[in-house]
Amino acid sequence: PRYNGFWRPEQGKNLPTPPEGVKPVIRFKNPIGGSVVWDDAVKGRIEISNDELDDLVIARPDGTPTYNFCVVVDDLDMKITHVIRGDDHVNNTPRQINILRALGGTSPIYAHLPTVLNDQGEKMSKRNGAMSVRDYEREGYMPEAVLNYLARLGWSHGDAEVFTKEQFVEWFNLDHLGKSPAQHNPEKLLWLNHHYIQQADAADLAKRALPFAQNLGIKTDAGPDFVGVVNILKDRANTLIEIAEGAKLFYMDRPNHSAADLDTNIPEAVRPAISDFIAELEAGDGSKAAVSAAFKAVLAKHGLKMPALAMPVRYAMFATTQTPAIDAVISLIGIEETKERLQRSIKIG
Repeated sequence: PRYNGFWRPEQGKNLPTPPEGVKPVIRFKNPIGGSVVWDDAVKGRIEISNDELDDLVIARPDGTPTYNFCVVVDDLDMKITHVIRGDDHVNNTPRQINILRALGGTSPIYAHLPTVLNDQGEKMSKRNGAMSVRDYEREGYMPEAVLNYLARLGWSHGDAEVFTKEQFVEWFNLDHLGKSPAQHNPEKLLWLNHHYIQQADAADLAKRALPFAQNLGIKTDAGPDFVGVVNILKDRANTLIEIAEGAKLFYMDRPNHSAADLDTNIPEAVRPAISDFIAELEAGDGSKAAVSAAFKAVLAKHGLKMPALAMPVRYAMFATTQTPAIDAVISLIGIEETKERLQRSIKIG
């Protein structure tokens, strides 16, 4: 409800004695008559009559200041030149301008951004699709991707979709802020995160992915170089969690195959080709190129297509037929470990 001005001091008005035992609030004596006008950098000229504003509380009974008073004092003290915030603060602005003028200050430039909507077109809230920065961090999003996404949400620089922090600082201006509500697009954020993961240096990415791997119980010192693992996984990963999930393959114990599983997944007819593949690997230098050459030689010798050999090899080594590029995986795992796993599978089968 609007304050009725009962305790407002005015010329010729006799104020009653304050009641005992009641701690008063302190109100700002808002101007009567006239209007508060400002040119909003997003919404254009806005005018609000002072008659619509009451004497707002600027200090509570215990003496603590209220929001509208605090932000004005802070802006004035910090010499703030631009206030860029959500348009749910438009109604606070005339009150803050009046307080600022009463303190002898000059109004900054105000830019009130449209509300961000969720992917259903509704206003975002904690109950309705909003997430904190920490939530995105826990879900394995890169800071660069989140910054890029948020910067592009309601602002544009031509057709540029991907840009660095330095470019954003250089390009940003209020003229390109959108006037319509922006809509949160989780798929777009995931696409940006995938882009930044792809472009990241493998060593730096490994440092970022390591905590996620450790959370999954992966002991990266008990297997191949983690940087190499990340380098193999990063082209397909959308998040750091996906990198950690993919890394489990490289640090798992040797699979405990049953004879029945091997009979199903490693046909008897392909086992001579696997034996020849082991021999070709031993003759090479263990590089990805050498592993690829070993595959080609065996495929040519036995008249096989790549899946006919690669899928049984994958299953023998990891008990799955889904892995990253198998030549890169074998090169990273090492020829000796690969040989042990393949020979063991053929022997059991």
